[in-house]
Amino acid sequence: MKGFIFEELNGGASCRTYLIACPRTREALIVDPVLELVPSYMQRLGKDQLRLAMVVDTHTHADHLSGGRELARMTGAVHAGAPAGSVQRLLSEGDVVAVGNLRLNVWASPGHTADAMVLVMEDRVLSGDTLLIGATGRTDLPTGDAEAEYHSLQRLLSLPGDTLVFPAHDYGGRTFSTIGHERLTNPRLRLEHDAFIRLMTTPRNEKPARLAESLAYNTRPLSAHDEPAEQVFML
Repeated sequence: MKGFIFEELNGGASCRTYLIACPRTREALIVDPVLELVPSYMQRLGKDQLRLAMVVDTHTHADHLSGGRELARMTGAVHAGAPAGSVQRLLSEGDVVAVGNLRLNVWASPGHTADAMVLVMEDRVLSGDTLLIGATGRTDLPTGDAEAEYHSLQRLLSLPGDTLVFPAHDYGGRTFSTIGHERLTNPRLRLEHDAFIRLMTTPRNEKPARLAESLAYNTRPLSAHDEPAEQVFML
C-alpha cells in the first residue's frame, strides 16, 4: 500500500494518536486522540486541507480524556469505536473503516478492556493497548480479562512477520515495531498460556493517575451538546 498519509500526532508522547489520510480524496481518520491536543490536530488537518471523516477510539481509555467527541463536534466527523453508548458508531468484529481509497479492518481484541479493538491494514496494524512494543496492555483495570487478551494476542501473532505495529502507547520513545520482532523479543509473548495468565492477573498497586476522571469522561452518554457544530470543518 503506497501513497497515503500516516503520521503519529503527539510528538512521541507516551499516548499515541495516529492520522491516516487518502491524498486523492483528502479524507482523513484520527485514531485515539487526546482531548488537550485537539487544537494541534485541527491545525494538522488544515495544513494539508484534509477533511476529517471519522475519529476512532480503540478502547475505553482509562488514562486520558478522549478528544474523539470534541473532534467530531467541531468537524462533523463520525466518532466511532468504543465505548458503546458514548460513540456515534459502534465498531465491531468484521467492520471495515473506509477513508477515501483506504480500508481498515476491525478486529475485536478484548483483554485490556472488553471493548478493545485493533485496526488492520495491508502492511500494518494499529494495535491499541492490546499489543505494545515489548509488552502488552494490562488486564487489571475495569473490564480487563487476561484469558481474552491471551487469545487476542495469538490472533495478532498470526499476521505476517513484517507487519508494522503501531501501538496506542509507548513509554520508551519507540515509534513502531513489527509482528516478527515482537514474536522474538516481547517477553510476554514468549510465555506459555498459564504463565501469561499468572503474570497478567498478579495484583498491581499502581493505577493510572486520571483513572476515575478518564472513565467518567470517556463513558458519558451522548447529548445534544455533542451534535456537530454548524460550521463543519471543510477546507
